[in-house]
Amino acid sequence: MALLKSDQAKLAKIMKDPVAWAQAFLRTFNPKTGKIEPWKARWYQVEMMTDKSKKRVYRCGRRTGKTETMVVESLFNVCTKRNFRVLIVTPYETQVRLAFMRLNELIQESPVVKSMIVSNTKNPYMIKLANDSAILGFTTGASSGGGAASVRGQRADLIVMDEVDYMSEADFDSVMIIAGERPEIRTVMSSTPTGKRSKFYQACTDPAMGFKEHFHPSTHNPNWCDEMEAEFRATLSDQGYVHEVEAEFGVQNTGVFDKAKVDLAKEIYNYSYQPLDYYQENALKVSGMPHPDMLMYDRNHPAPFNRFRTIGVDWDKYGDTSSILVLEFNESLRRFMILKAYSVPRSEYSYDLAVKTIIELNEIYKPAMIYCDRGSGEYQIEQLCLYGKNHPETRLHEKVKGFSFAQNLDVENPVTGEITKEPLKPFMVTQLQIAFEREQLVISKYDEKLYKQLIDYEVVKRAQNGKPIFSDTNEHFVDALGLAYLAMTLTFKELTGVMRDREVANKVMMSARHLISNEKAIQSINRANDVRPEIQDFYANYQHDEHPDEQQRWVKTDFSTYGNRGDSYSGGRRNNWGSRNGGVGGWKR
Repeated sequence: MALLKSDQAKLAKIMKDPVAWAQAFLRTFNPKTGKIEPWKARWYQVEMMTDKSKKRVYRCGRRTGKTETMVVESLFNVCTKRNFRVLIVTPYETQVRLAFMRLNELIQESPVVKSMIVSNTKNPYMIKLANDSAILGFTTGASSGGGAASVRGQRADLIVMDEVDYMSEADFDSVMIIAGERPEIRTVMSSTPTGKRSKFYQACTDPAMGFKEHFHPSTHNPNWCDEMEAEFRATLSDQGYVHEVEAEFGVQNTGVFDKAKVDLAKEIYNYSYQPLDYYQENALKVSGMPHPDMLMYDRNHPAPFNRFRTIGVDWDKYGDTSSILVLEFNESLRRFMILKAYSVPRSEYSYDLAVKTIIELNEIYKPAMIYCDRGSGEYQIEQLCLYGKNHPETRLHEKVKGFSFAQNLDVENPVTGEITKEPLKPFMVTQLQIAFEREQLVISKYDEKLYKQLIDYEVVKRAQNGKPIFSDTNEHFVDALGLAYLAMTLTFKELTGVMRDREVANKVMMSARHLISNEKAIQSINRANDVRPEIQDFYANYQHDEHPDEQQRWVKTDFSTYGNRGDSYSGGRRNNWGSRNGGVGGWKR
């Protein structure tokens, strides 16, 4: 039956209005009623979706529905226009997966939209419609300027960018090049702020970039209530609340670690200790960039021996994931390099599995020391020591040491000889901070989880004694890295002495062992004569068969050069010293 002219006019009007279209054709689950109901737009979503600006930026707090808004707008465009292409670009695979999960939920509940779908894939993320329109999903990854290569060359009519504040500037620029190919291409991007330090901040504050800003803190959510505020206050730091709820940029550089230095640590050596995902592999193909060296080891293919290797363990806390990190000092690189980051998911975690994991990693990597968080690991530490006594060849009873983050550490002043007690957690974090600032740490650009944790790590508040209190959520790999680095500091005082020396610490050298395929490494090795003779002598004469317990472990640190260390956490940073088949994944669980 043909539609009446009045109905045709109504339908034509709906097909031009994204809000009206969504409310007419989309349905979604309402948790309050427990029923599937027509999709409804919040007042600010109406403003965002009906804005005809060529370039829009959404600065929104948690639970405002910013991603929902972009997902619905994407569906509207591909369903109402022929041969229309939407690119959804996010920094990490998790985010693009969630976007497409929501797309598919809406599609499944809409008979009209569902009937238009001709193909729907996850590798790559792509939804094709009968009208030749499509939605494609991409990730830029954690690499600076490399991951976005997979997006280059893609045709787009609408570019949707989510969580832009976690995207590198180079990757942001690569995506925006596509937007400049034709004048009619529109761009929508969103994020919760992380500080005044990125293209997202510029897009929101600099009119020259041409973006129309929509600013909506979490309080604009019609469901906002005292209970929701209490939840956020309890789970977020003060600065986190500013970013995540108020959607304000806050102060400059609130993170403990300098983002620029963390980014630099990713570019020193092209390697990975975990299999690359589809998007990482595709980005390499498209860009023509060299494939990373794959440093993956298991019991059948253990890691090459390195005397300067430690493991840090942050056990399961409050039912969360346990994180284990392997750190080594590469003697040619003259830098500390993360060799493995391994986590035991909450769903699989048990005390016995945690113990078994450390036993296997000890066999694969042969670390000198294993430093563990004692707070949630008394049982595991005890079992590992018992295992070591029953299997002395593992030396686990000698290697495994438990530390409480609240305990004090005895540190000797090299000038006065005085022993001072330093709170362990601030001391540990300070050493990591200095290591990044002095460019002494190497991390894999393909480990997105560790990178994000490092960027998000911050001082939550200060105790009455002025000591910093750090993030206690989403920080497990940071704590594991801190413990592994502390093990280096306390076990190899001469080694960390290299870092304390300005003249040596700033020299760049690369590994001639398993890093030799890296071009930067080859170039840097040629500068080996820059290393001071006494340091070269240390490596030449080091007793590699010396028992770790016979070595002096306490580092001599001159705190007089630190100044007020507390200032360094808030942005006033100082340059003074201070398996080939996936590794452990071979287990049967």
